[in-house]
Amino acid sequence: MSDDKLLERIRNDARQLRYEPKDDAIWTRLPARISERVQARGSVAQLLASWFRPIAVSLTALALAAALGLTWMERSQNVLDTIAASPIDVSVGGDTFSVAD
Repeated sequence: MSDDKLLERIRNDARQLRYEPKDDAIWTRLPARISERVQARGSVAQLLASWFRPIAVSLTALALAAALGLTWMERSQNVLDTIAASPIDVSVGGDTFSVAD
C-alpha cells in the first residue's frame, strides 16, 4: 500500500456528515419508523397504479411509433408513385428512349 492515508482522510471528512442523534429515544423510534415504512403494504389502487402506469406509457410509445411509421410510409409511397408516374426519357446516340411501365 502507499503512504497516502486517503481512506483515513475520507473517513474523517465523512464523520461530520453522519447522523448520530444524542437522544436515546430517537435510536428506538428511528428503526421502528424505518421498519414500519418497509413493511407497509399499499392499497389495491396503489398496486394497480404501479403496474398500470408503465404499461400505459409503453403502449402510448408504441402507438406513437406506429402512427409516425404509417405517416412516413404513406409519404414515401406518394413520392414513389409520383416518380413512377413521370416518364423518363433517355437519349443515346440521337435516339430517344422512354423508360416507363
